[in-house]
Amino acid sequence: MDDKALLELIYRSRPHTVAELATTAHEDAGEIAEVVERLARGGAISVRDGAIAYATPASWTAEAVEREVRAMRQSADDAASRIESLVSDLPVLLRHWAVGEESGEVVPVFIRHGPRAAEDLWYDIAREQGDTAWSVLPDLGRFLQTDPARASRFAELFAGKRSVRALLPRSMADDPRLVAIAERYSAVGVEFRTLDELPSWFWIDGDVLALPVEWGEGWPSSVIGVRSAALAELGRTLYRELWRRGEPIGHAVQPWAPLLELMERGVTLDAASRRLGINPRTGRRRIAAAMERYGVSTLFALGAAWAADGKPTAR
Repeated sequence: MDDKALLELIYRSRPHTVAELATTAHEDAGEIAEVVERLARGGAISVRDGAIAYATPASWTAEAVEREVRAMRQSADDAASRIESLVSDLPVLLRHWAVGEESGEVVPVFIRHGPRAAEDLWYDIAREQGDTAWSVLPDLGRFLQTDPARASRFAELFAGKRSVRALLPRSMADDPRLVAIAERYSAVGVEFRTLDELPSWFWIDGDVLALPVEWGEGWPSSVIGVRSAALAELGRTLYRELWRRGEPIGHAVQPWAPLLELMERGVTLDAASRRLGINPRTGRRRIAAAMERYGVSTLFALGAAWAADGKPTAR
């Protein structure tokens, strides 16, 4: 008799002892004892001196799921630590690679220095790379000094991407100036989450991964970028785990919400995009992201799902 069948029999007959269970099951007592031991290890029952005690299926299943979730989180944390270790070694390795590069398999490496190195690198090599831009920004002091015109150009460029995310230190919520900056970027669809501890400044845009020359810096004055799909995916893997741990801040607008609000009134997608000051192609990407979020494939189904979700405008 397999484990599941024996557990079902236990629930039906409620034997008091392993010996009584073996008799009820018409099975060898030794074999029944082995199955009972496995069930006890899984938490479905408990056995002491041959006596069987029961927990409700809901109770022990919840406990088992909680154990599995803890194990998954621990495994994810361990994996994230290993990935972070790999990423942290990259800047030094890439500098040496760039010096000794002689192979035909060139991995383009770019280095920038100066107080605006972090911004300059993105402007120079990545701003039009892909439709996603994800960044980790441990030190936000620089944003308080950014020229408003330069900030506006960043916002315009971000508005053309499908997904723009930024991980920030949790302490930023205590500074109203930083909260106001985050709200301005949220208006063009940037998503924000916060963490107590961020490992280092870095970002990924398309197939470009950018890192500080010295891993762990919050706002580096020397940065290195590498155009490599494989390394960019490595960075995204670390980023996804950090993002999972983060908490949303404020009331960031869902990038598709303003479009859906207009379309609900009968405005076409392209017309809604233009009315909001974004390219229709960007509007289509945002609606595609909404469909992915709600697991639907048509505009009608998206409208129904969004309505059923309470028509949220914030994350």
